[in-house]
Amino acid sequence: MAIKVKFMSSLKSVTGTGLVELPPSLGTVEKVMEELIRLYPQLKDEMFYSDGTMDFIYQIILNGTRLSWPDDKKARVKNGDELMLMVFMAGG
Repeated sequence: MAIKVKFMSSLKSVTGTGLVELPPSLGTVEKVMEELIRLYPQLKDEMFYSDGTMDFIYQIILNGTRLSWPDDKKARVKNGDELMLMVFMAGG
């Protein structure tokens, strides 16, 4: 098995895919994000400011639970986990 990473909404066009599978040996959300940026360098400019903080419009969801970046970047990931990267939507 693997860690499944789903790209939602506009992030699909940034990466050119809606899903990628990564090895569970990465171990943490931080390592997964580093690997995603290695695979899709444009994600860094899209999701992060130059100081490394994540733009507030993006969310990382691990198995249905919203994570806070950078507070939860050390969250453990294991075989079969699912991460979703999405744009926060608001309406009125």
